[in-house]
Amino acid sequence: MADVPVRPASTVLVIRPSPVSGIEVLMVQRPSRGFFGGLMVFPGGALESCDYTSLSAFDDSEHRMAGIRETAEEVGFLVTSTGVVPSPRVRGEQLVEWWHSSGIDPGFERMTLVSRWVTPEGAPTRFDTRFYLVAIDDDPEIVLDPDELVGHAWVTPRRGIDEVLQGTWQMILPTMSHLRWLSRHATVESALAAAVGADGLTVIEPVASDGELMVRYRSPQ
Repeated sequence: MADVPVRPASTVLVIRPSPVSGIEVLMVQRPSRGFFGGLMVFPGGALESCDYTSLSAFDDSEHRMAGIRETAEEVGFLVTSTGVVPSPRVRGEQLVEWWHSSGIDPGFERMTLVSRWVTPEGAPTRFDTRFYLVAIDDDPEIVLDPDELVGHAWVTPRRGIDEVLQGTWQMILPTMSHLRWLSRHATVESALAAAVGADGLTVIEPVASDGELMVRYRSPQ
């Protein structure tokens, strides 16, 4: 089997405080096609050439740009340094040009790296994905990209886990693992504090061992 190229990608866990449950996280559903067909996931996707055009003090600025851009494309709002604003219905380079021309400062500093996962060898599509946590206080209008998504929900981490256990939703291991991690935190502040410290140098890769799905940790080559 030919080696499958590993594509860099970014995923964003958008969280907000809830007076009832402490934390809510935005989840979206992919259409029933492709590698992620029908799955409940967090907004995100592969890096594009336009993501490498930003000047930033962050070593991973292209990943942060991709996370913000993908979120804007998929759910219709742009994370800025001061909050969130509605995003126009354009994609890729056009979207990046729009926020530059509008004087909008993408909120790179509001993104906290949580983890880095790599799709295991043997998969038909492989990604090297950085997961970021972004906390907002707003209640933005969600405008889904119909080519990318068929639904969304703001849910508590516990409810997301329960939906999977009850067979209502389907998720892959990285998504479920981040929900379990979030479920251990009662507040947005607690989750943000726990995420600080990830440096993107440790790669988490699911592996099958004796019929069970496990994860291994390694340094990128």
